[in-house]
Amino acid sequence: MARRGENIYKRKDGRWEGRFIKSRRPDNSIRYGYIYARTYKEVKIKLFEKKYQYKTQVKKEVKFKGTMKQWIDIWLDGALASKVKPSTYASYQYKLQQYVSSEIGEVPLVEVTQETIQKLVDRLSDRGLSAYTIRTVIQILKHSLSDALNYQYLLKNPVFDIVFPRQLRKKVSALTKNEQTRLEKSAMTSKNGVSVMLALHTGLRIGEISALKWEDIDLEKKELSVSRTLQRILSSRKGKKTEISIGLAKSVSGYRKIPLNKKICEILKNKKKAATSPYVVGENNRYFEPRTLSYQFKKILKRANLANLHFHQLRHTFATRLLEIGADVVSVSALLGHRSAKMTLDIYVDSMMTQRKKWVSRLV
Repeated sequence: MARRGENIYKRKDGRWEGRFIKSRRPDNSIRYGYIYARTYKEVKIKLFEKKYQYKTQVKKEVKFKGTMKQWIDIWLDGALASKVKPSTYASYQYKLQQYVSSEIGEVPLVEVTQETIQKLVDRLSDRGLSAYTIRTVIQILKHSLSDALNYQYLLKNPVFDIVFPRQLRKKVSALTKNEQTRLEKSAMTSKNGVSVMLALHTGLRIGEISALKWEDIDLEKKELSVSRTLQRILSSRKGKKTEISIGLAKSVSGYRKIPLNKKICEILKNKKKAATSPYVVGENNRYFEPRTLSYQFKKILKRANLANLHFHQLRHTFATRLLEIGADVVSVSALLGHRSAKMTLDIYVDSMMTQRKKWVSRLV
């Protein structure tokens, strides 16, 4: 009987057969070799010798003799740069440099093994990174090493059978109704409070609010279209650390239409009368970038006597209020631009406790 991962089998004629990688064809497909012996132990020893011989030969013939860091830099500037949006490139660049090159950057690429990757995961966990972030980093790394494999710089991709730390579900922190009332009162009397009201009544992300234009809003139909996001990213240009990127929505689900309630419609109508920019929360023909909105938000919070809140909590508050009044998860998911209703349910399961209590109380 074959044992997992050994490629050793007992033949019908009673002999044992071992299979090993003999070489690779020009198209990178594998050419196998076979050895035979009368006992399992004998074939296992022979197979080990063949595998060692092949591994040694591969190291002799390796085309890339650089380190992991050197490969990452080549991959970022070559294979990746022309394939993804600037914001995606900046995100990949940051994660690989911050979490991979800093830990295993000096390891020769050809010597990176599954054990190397597992130790990297363990170290990132020790550094306090969330399970989600670690998975994202390793997924990007796997993508990079797949290209190294295609260039025949590696024999195989070492990212396999990785044990990740358990992903704990974060509890969503939304404003209470009282806190929301106080915040809205402060925002309504502030020159720059529209961004806060938009987040509370449409659930837009801060980057989506920054990129929102008047042309995206139909006040007659009472709806808003989301198609862009604005963010500050690491710059690839010399002498510049960061730059503004205005790109398309995060994903297909990010493109969406959001109905506008009466309250936000009135706010937008009044704002439009005095608009000096094509951007809803900008002025003088310019936009306000996310960090400007965050700065304005802190001032509005201070006036409302509220502290330790993050702008993204306004989006959580929008979703929570909808669920509290009985909105179905599929509709909330579509409004938030989530990839699936499951994602919404995973995030907001605790927010539905009020509804669950109401339903259970109706049981006789």
